[in-house]
Parts: sequence; C-alpha cells; structure tokens
Amino acid sequence: MQRLFKSAVCLTLLWTTQALAIDPPSPRTGGSLASQAFFKPELTLPSVHVPLQEALPGLSPDSARAWDDFFTRNGKGFEIYVDRITGAATNIQGAIPLIPGDGVGNTLTLSGVRQQLGRSVSKVDQAVVADLLVKFVEANSKVIGVDLLQLGEPRVTEVTEQLWQVSIPQQFKGIPVRHGRLAATISHGNLILLGTENWSNVEIAPLPLVSADGAVTAGNEHFGLYESVSEQWMPPTLEIAPIALKDAGFGKGQGHQLVWTYGFQMPGEQEHWKVTVDATTGEVLALEDDNHYLDQNIRGGVYPLTNTDTCTGTATCGTMQADTPMPWANTGFASPNNFTDGSGVFNYTSGTTTTTLAGKYVRISDNCGAITSSAAGSINLGTGRHDCTLSAGTTAAARSSFYELNRIAEVARGWLPTNTWLQSQLTATVNINNTCNAFWNGSTVNFYRSGGGCRNTGEIAAVFDHEWGHGLDDNDAAGTLSNSSEAYADIAAIYRLPASCVGYGFFQTTNNGCGMTPDGTGYNVNESQLGSWCATKCSGVRDADWGTHANQTPSTPQNFVCQHCSSGTGPCGKQVHCAASPVRQAAWDLFARDLQAAPFNYNSNTANIVASKIFYQGSGNVGAWHACSCTAGTSDGCAATHGYKQWLAADDDNGNINDGTPHMTAIYAAFNRHNIACSTPTAVNSGCAAGPTAAPTLTATAGSGQVTLSWSAPAGATQYWVMKSEGIAACSYGKARAATVTTTSYTDGEVMSGRQYCYSIVPASSNACYGAASTCTCATPL
Repeated sequence: MQRLFKSAVCLTLLWTTQALAIDPPSPRTGGSLASQAFFKPELTLPSVHVPLQEALPGLSPDSARAWDDFFTRNGKGFEIYVDRITGAATNIQGAIPLIPGDGVGNTLTLSGVRQQLGRSVSKVDQAVVADLLVKFVEANSKVIGVDLLQLGEPRVTEVTEQLWQVSIPQQFKGIPVRHGRLAATISHGNLILLGTENWSNVEIAPLPLVSADGAVTAGNEHFGLYESVSEQWMPPTLEIAPIALKDAGFGKGQGHQLVWTYGFQMPGEQEHWKVTVDATTGEVLALEDDNHYLDQNIRGGVYPLTNTDTCTGTATCGTMQADTPMPWANTGFASPNNFTDGSGVFNYTSGTTTTTLAGKYVRISDNCGAITSSAAGSINLGTGRHDCTLSAGTTAAARSSFYELNRIAEVARGWLPTNTWLQSQLTATVNINNTCNAFWNGSTVNFYRSGGGCRNTGEIAAVFDHEWGHGLDDNDAAGTLSNSSEAYADIAAIYRLPASCVGYGFFQTTNNGCGMTPDGTGYNVNESQLGSWCATKCSGVRDADWGTHANQTPSTPQNFVCQHCSSGTGPCGKQVHCAASPVRQAAWDLFARDLQAAPFNYNSNTANIVASKIFYQGSGNVGAWHACSCTAGTSDGCAATHGYKQWLAADDDNGNINDGTPHMTAIYAAFNRHNIACSTPTAVNSGCAAGPTAAPTLTATAGSGQVTLSWSAPAGATQYWVMKSEGIAACSYGKARAATVTTTSYTDGEVMSGRQYCYSIVPASSNACYGAASTCTCATPL
C-alpha cells in the first residue's frame, strides 16, 4: 500500500513547472521519470487585457448598463481593463474609500463602518477588511464578472499600517478552482486596485466519474509504475482546472475541467512529482516536478558571495570570510540564552555551549553528517572548505547557508513585520549528493554538492537567496506563487547582494558557448534556450543586467521570450526561468538605472533601499507579472495583479495611483523598457510634498559592545529608519531595517566586538513618504 504524506502547500499547476529551479534539470540529470514530464497545451492560459472602451462592443447589454451604473455611483475617475479571454475585469483602478484612512476623499469613520456591516466594530482588522471588500464586490459583481457563490475565503494581509492586500480564491461548490482569484489592494483606506485573475465563472457539473483511486491507477499505468514503489506526498484532491478554448468569442475563451491531482516521490530521488488526471475520462493531463529548483558568540567561516576562492571584485569575491557571526543560532542553554542574537552573541555564565545550527529562524540539515559543535563559552566553527570537508563539525555549505538565509530573512522582516512565515524556522538541506542545482519543495530549501561542471550550490549566496525567494513568494500576502516565480526569486537575490549575476561561479568548468569570465573563475552563461543570448561577466545561471549581455539589448516578451525560450508554463507560454527575463531585468533597472538617474539621482545605497521596499511590500499580491501573447506580439502590465500595478500600489502615498506616486516615473521607465508597463495613467511623480527629501548627516561611534548613532534632522521628518548591514560588502548589501525611531539617535547593542557594522538613516514622515538615505557609515565595536 502506498504511504500517504501530509501535503506541502498545493501549488497551482500552471504556475509550477518541471523544475522551477535555479537551473532547470534536464532528463539526463533528473530522476527516473524526468523524460516523461509533460502538460497538455490547453492548460496554458492566455490573457489579453484591453481598456474598457475597447471591450464594450464585446460585452452584453446588461454588462454595459452595469458599467454605466458603476460610474454613476462611484464617479468616472477610473482606469478599467478587461480580459478578452474571460470577459472579467482585470483592473479597476481608482480611489474608492473602503476603510477609515487618510487617502484622497476618504472621510470614513468607525461609526460608518459599523453601520455598513450592521455589527460592532472596535477597530479595522482582517475580518472587517474582508467583509467590506465582499460587500463592495457584491454591489459590483456584474461589472467585475464574478459569481458571488464562487468566492472562497478571503486572505487579508496588513502589509503596513497604510497598505492592505486581499486575495480571494475561486471555488465552485466547495471545490477549488486553479488560478482563479480576485485580488484587491487598499492604500491609505482607499481601494485603489481590484481585479480578477484567470476568473471565468464555472458552469460544469462537479461530479467525478473517475474515483480518486482510479485516477492514481491511471497515472501509474501511464508512467509504467506497475511495480515501482512510490510514496504519496499529496493524496488525490479534486480540483477544477481552467482550460483554454480555441477560436472562441470575446469573453468565451476559457472553460473548465474537473480533475484529480495527486503527488508522489520515487524512493531515493529528489523530484516531487505532481499528476493531473481528468476526473471525467481518466486521461492523464500532466506530470510535473513540484520542486522549485534553482539553486559569548558562535561564529565560523562562510562564503558570503560565492565560492571561487578568488576575490577579484566586491560583487564577485569568492574567498571565505573567517569569524562570521552565526545569527540566532541555538546554544544548548535554557531561555533566554537558548539562541544567539542577530550578531551571534549570547550571555554566558558557565557550562558547555553546544550548537547544531538549529536556530530560531533557520535549521541546517547536512547530508555530510550530523552537525554538532561544543565548547566552554564561545564556539568557532572554523573554515573548512567545499562539500564534505568538516571543520568543528560543520561544512562550508552548512555555515554559509545558515548565515545568508538568516540575513535575507532579516531584510524581509524589516519590510514585512507581520509575515508569519518569516517568523518561523526554515529547514535548509545542504550537500545533497547530486550536482548543478538547488530547489524549494514547498517547505524546505535544498542545495547540491559540487560536480558535473558546477560548484557547490550550498556555498553560493545568490542561490540561497533565490530558493528562499520561492519560499517567500509561496507564503506572502496572496499565499500563491507568482508567474513566473523565478522572477520573484531572482529579484530577492539581486536586491540582497546586490549583484546582477545570479549565482556567480555556478558554472565552474561547463562551457555554455559564451566563453570564460574575465577573472577566469568560470564560464559565462547563455540565457537563451533557443539560440544565443550570452552574458559577458556572469558565470552564474542568469544576469539581470542587459548592459552586460553581448548584444546589450533589454529583453522583452517579443524580442527574447517568444523567440529564445522553449515552451512551458511561464509568461507567454514559455519556460519559467527563461520567460522571467524581462521582469528580473526591469527590477535591476529600477535599482541600478532609473532610481539613480534624473529626477531622483539617488546613490546606489538609497536606490537599493527604495527598490527593496517596493519589492517586498509590493509583490505579495502579484499573480502573473505581466500579460503576453506571442501570436499577437503584445505584452502589458495593465491588470491589477501585474507587477507594474502592484509596485505602484506599494509606492502610493495617498490612496490613489491615478494621480501618480512618489517614484512612478522610475517604476514606469524600468517596466516600460521591457514592454511590461501600462501606458495609463500617465507616469507622474507626485505626493509627499510635506515629507523629507534631504539626507541626514550620520555619525557612528564605536563603543564597548555597541555602536552609537546620531544624525541631523531633515525638514519634514517625523521618524527615522535605522538601516543596518555587516560583512565584506556591508555598504553594498541590501540592508535590514533594524529599528524605527522618532529621535535623532540610536544605540545598537546587537553587535559582535571586532566586526564592522555599517548603517544608513532614512528620514520619513510615513511608510510611503521618505527621503534619501544618509551616506553609509561604518564602525567597529570594541
């Protein structure tokens, strides 16, 4: 009998793929079923977003009258987009007061909310936001295009005090509908974005003619598993899958199919296979790998960037750094000294300190052997290098992954303090006896040893950050992976380090046809799956800077994705890693080009802080990063769930993005360069007129076990964000928001003596209104 396992988060079919990896595994390197992975073409869902005026001729008379009624009740200051395929509204962009706030035209009070809901309300919480949004949807269901009976349980996230994100999944008579959802973003009390994603109302009979056991039998027979023993990680689950209908009229391009989905794993293999079976006919529709691959004190040597053992530049330095703190590591003592602090320090009186690197936020599982190290007082885990070379009971991969995974999670917690996943413990498995990859499997991150022409992926920071990025994408506001999640994961890596080359040093001896890197430590990557699109300074798996590609051309859906990517389930119906190129390049451009150009002229430190804030607070409700049709040669970012609109919402200062946002022209320029922005409304930098603009002047003074900071007070500032980093590239790293204070001084006691810590102060008047950061200033506590 097959043994059932509790499922990891059930990931939607089209937004996963065989190898959402840092580097997609080939049938040659994958498990025994890799060559059989497939999906039916009709499971790839197109979307074409058009302005309402263009859509009106295709709408029914009832829908047209409903829109007239909507404008009569809410005014005409809206940008509306409709999906030609489903006929549903994908973006209703305006400023509709929904909860009490300081947004444009918002005069709502708690008393008014009580009247609307007909119940007692003492404060605005998740339930209140959900109820008010559902009431709005109910009043406007005809224009939105949703059947109210198909609304699931709302998922409401308070990202910041002024920013709420809501995702409502589609369901039909209790059965989940894949990919179908309604998303909303509320800024400063106003509903500013609302739209559907892959939503067409279900009209099929929800009665399976094939049983759950019959679906598993059909799958086993299809893949020749008559005698093979496999373990189920997800039992058969009934779902409704949307399918693309050919040659259909306006709003009739999407149908539905009742399916069974189950997951299994072959003994001794890494892949988590997911099978989709037609619940009516028993036909097997897809086999996909559900893993998301790539790629006193306690201290030790880590590779903070990469593991080439050569240091030729800050962004590519591959030498081990000794005496790096192990943040929030377990100590073997009772609370409150059971973990070190963020600097690897804890209070010690007597006894034996023991760590297994099972920390407060990260736990390491090492395939080279159990981790344990003990000492009377401080523990130095040493500097053993590469694969299973041990030092004080640890490997380089164990130490390096523990350090960097803690650091990037710290950055994210600063922008997303209420995210529960970021407060929980993440397991990282290192030194897996395989090569050239890494993956996120729905609950853990996993990294391979060196070999096959590749270095150990558990010793490369960008690979840690990328796989961790999949985890956050899976556990952010919407609770589902974006499409492509590879873009989300790459942005997490390139903003944290920051370096445009994702995983420098990955290709040690594998020649991808693009030659060796200038420093001779590896071979440049070819990002094209069909043809050539070579990087010139990147031995990693991708380079987000188009300026360092041989052709120096920004990638777009038209010139790159549709021409250079193989088929898959990512944007444009192409392979997810390849198809993510325009998005990751747009994100790099925002940081490295557009925020550092006029009219902002930020230095790289401020630009990274601004871009990171927008990414973390603005990506939780992203579904598809953009629309794309290779057949029509079109692409845009006009839907409410697209990356461009959601990043504008995160940048918004007054509950109305139609009148501009503080950094709108930079966001527009970055996305538009890659044909994934939206032409309306016109990009205008506006808002925050009374907020601070000037950068403070910061002084950092080292003391005994502490660093004292003091700074000047720019006009308009009412609060200050203390941004902090440490290590070899401290002033370049993406910084963590260590504290928010209202005074002009701060003492940081979470430091390790003899190690350099670097700081920058951001003056602000609210979450949305803030000025340039102070010059990065460092100090080394005594």
